[in-house]
Amino acid sequence: MYKHIYFTGFMASGKSRVGRHVAERLKRPFIDTDFLIAEQANKSISEIFEQDGEAAFRKMELEVIEKLATDPEPKVISLGGGALTQASVVKAIRQSGVLIRLWAEPEVLSERISRKNNRPLMAGLDNTQRLEKVKTLLVEREVYYSKADFSVESSNEYPEEHVTERVVRLLHFWEDHVLNVETSSGDRYPIFIGNHLLSRMGILLEGLQLMPSHDFLICTDNAVAKAQSQAISQLRNQSSQSLVFKFRSGEINKNFNSLNQLYTFMLRRHFSRKTCLLQFGGGVVGDMAGFGAATYQRGIPFIQLPTTLLSMVDSSVGGKVAVNHIEGKNMIGAFYQPKAVICDISVLSTLPHQEFLAGLAEIIKYGVIYDAAFFDFIENHVESILNKDPEILKQLIKRSCEIKAEVVGIDEKETGLRAILNYGHTFGHAIEKLTNYQKFSHGIAVSLGMRVAGRVATLLNLWTSQDEERQNNLLNRFGFPTSFNVSAEEAWKAMSIDKKVDKNNRNYILPHKIGFVEKHSNIDEQIINNAWDSIRAKEEL
Repeated sequence: MYKHIYFTGFMASGKSRVGRHVAERLKRPFIDTDFLIAEQANKSISEIFEQDGEAAFRKMELEVIEKLATDPEPKVISLGGGALTQASVVKAIRQSGVLIRLWAEPEVLSERISRKNNRPLMAGLDNTQRLEKVKTLLVEREVYYSKADFSVESSNEYPEEHVTERVVRLLHFWEDHVLNVETSSGDRYPIFIGNHLLSRMGILLEGLQLMPSHDFLICTDNAVAKAQSQAISQLRNQSSQSLVFKFRSGEINKNFNSLNQLYTFMLRRHFSRKTCLLQFGGGVVGDMAGFGAATYQRGIPFIQLPTTLLSMVDSSVGGKVAVNHIEGKNMIGAFYQPKAVICDISVLSTLPHQEFLAGLAEIIKYGVIYDAAFFDFIENHVESILNKDPEILKQLIKRSCEIKAEVVGIDEKETGLRAILNYGHTFGHAIEKLTNYQKFSHGIAVSLGMRVAGRVATLLNLWTSQDEERQNNLLNRFGFPTSFNVSAEEAWKAMSIDKKVDKNNRNYILPHKIGFVEKHSNIDEQIINNAWDSIRAKEEL
């Protein structure tokens, strides 16, 4: 459970009452920041506003919250209605706990406020004026309340015990929350990693304020639907018996024809902008469903529910969604962030070994490009990884997502740092294109691409031959393919149509040591051609 549990929401939303109930359930101290401020100032909140002004009150509020945030004893803390208007308050909360928003309709809030005449911002207003003021302030503060991790309705129809129970259930789901992705454009969404999360998805959909306000559509493919029929049934039960749309399986079907079938399915069934797509599949389904969500009626929410190790650590995080064009992979797409990413490790039980390896290739990539200690960890746990030890898998997925989230947070739209995530991909995409996306899965192609990129780095003296050997030995220990005979001339042509080519500059991500890579441009063609020798079978050399 989180260190501190904070409650936010408009005045009279029930923060203190529900907060006390939650504190009792969890056997934690309860703190009301308004009460604490009044006690320290030896004045009521109204008197502070009247005598000292709102600015003085906000200063006291910040000091109190920052002190509570550093308190080692876990607490339940009720915040004042305007506390989140201060960026420093939000920062302190995010660093020390989980933030819950309680909400109710304006009419409910106005009626509750009328019961007591102790709200400074509502003083002297009649019923009509008060309701209008509530509506106005709710609109103004929505940008702040939206910073909450999740929301729970606190209407008069629900007894406080009911609201408390929903909060506690959401807190239990949040125990599998591992990090938030925060992009440079301001988007923020949670990532969850755990076992059997799908059977509890309903409470998360409510907490994200998607249920009951939205319809849901599960997007999957034929292969996943067959292998994960029980999981899809659970997901339907958790999302108001939502319909299921199935793409045809495989990278070869990741195109506009398949995407248009999704649009037609949705339009004929009158899905509106109040629809949320639940992407349940690997990277191909995730890319297509995400692009569908980005473009259907100019954008609807979607949630990533990856079913492969590769999609858990790569395509589900970062917001890159796309379809392939006959001239190149992922050439038509967008940057569009999900509402959440839920990695249910239990679905990996049906994953074929080759697909498991595909995910491991991307995990190893993160060690090479960003974190030498993580590379060491992978080297030291090969046997446990191959045995799919749940705790080791969770650590691998978590650290991979952390690395990608950090990179995406700095460079959401791939203008700089994010390009390092393409290590092995320039060569891997060429292999995929030359084999019409049918011989190797994406991850396996990337593993071969890493070998070629590693050889380029060695030929350029960017890293040592020992570093190259260390990378390749780790790939070998997991059983990745070591060779594929490529025509250097055809590969050079295939690489000319790639997203990483800009203004006729051919860009390559190359390692300088384990844990650090950089972008290099316009490397001599002969060096690139020679590097392909690293994966040619010896008898072909």
